[in-house]
Amino acid sequence: MIGSLQGKVLRIDGVTALIEVGGVGYEVDMPVTCLGNLKVGENTFVFIQHVVREDAQVLYGFGSVEQRELFRTLIKVNGVGPKMALAVLSTFDVDSFVETVLGEQSKALEQIPGVGKKTAQRMVVELKDRLKNFSVAQNVALGTNVSATTQANENFNDAIAAMTALGYKEGDAIKCVKAVLAQKHDMTTQEIIVAALALITKGRA
Repeated sequence: MIGSLQGKVLRIDGVTALIEVGGVGYEVDMPVTCLGNLKVGENTFVFIQHVVREDAQVLYGFGSVEQRELFRTLIKVNGVGPKMALAVLSTFDVDSFVETVLGEQSKALEQIPGVGKKTAQRMVVELKDRLKNFSVAQNVALGTNVSATTQANENFNDAIAAMTALGYKEGDAIKCVKAVLAQKHDMTTQEIIVAALALITKGRA
């Protein structure tokens, strides 16, 4: 099984990087956050999860061992496949995801593309015990200075609460906020609300 690759990045297409190693090009699916650190024409090193299926062999690449370990843990959850696991790692870094699950903030997980209310709740239930070996989980258990949720999660939750207070259905609010954050992650609560309302208005026009 392939555990890592080191070589030149030939191209990046969507969520797939083509990495040449010893004259052979390997197609590697990676989280968006990892792809952002790659540059075409430059050498890179990635940790690999080699998945063998009946119809194909797929390589998934990560910038750290912890990212790969979280990916392995995620795909063991009922209803969470490799595609959704990549979406998780494209939305959260490892520490913030572990904190979110341990804090039982299932609504914050709904900002992950493809994750609805039931899947988010299932993640919390099934992952709480499985994530205890991650370093951030141990810090939380020891009561060290680790926040329960990231600022981004708080902004997401606050924006949903504000929109429901304005009379919008929670499902519609979540859908619009997720669409807004898919375009830009680092937004304040106010910016998210304004953009989401603009999206709703545009949809009605």
